[in-house]
Amino acid sequence: MRKGIALGLALALLPPLAARAAEKSVTFKVAGWHSKGDAYKTEVAVRSVKGVSNASANFAQMTLAVTYEDSQASRPQLEKAIADAGYSTAK
Repeated sequence: MRKGIALGLALALLPPLAARAAEKSVTFKVAGWHSKGDAYKTEVAVRSVKGVSNASANFAQMTLAVTYEDSQASRPQLEKAIADAGYSTAK
């Protein structure tokens, strides 16, 4: 009985998983795009990263806006997906 109460109390005091995860947005300057097809290819690559909910390229501005859950994806993972697509992020 005491074990059940202690476990229940411990679970009640832990913050919910959703409270620990945060949705983040980041915009990358991308180098190497020569067409809208390049931008689309990069969008698709970044969307395949687990935790990414949206990736939107702007070819004219050479930027890629990404929204992701920081508990599932990280900036280095996003940069790697861009690199794996054949492009680089401008510093």
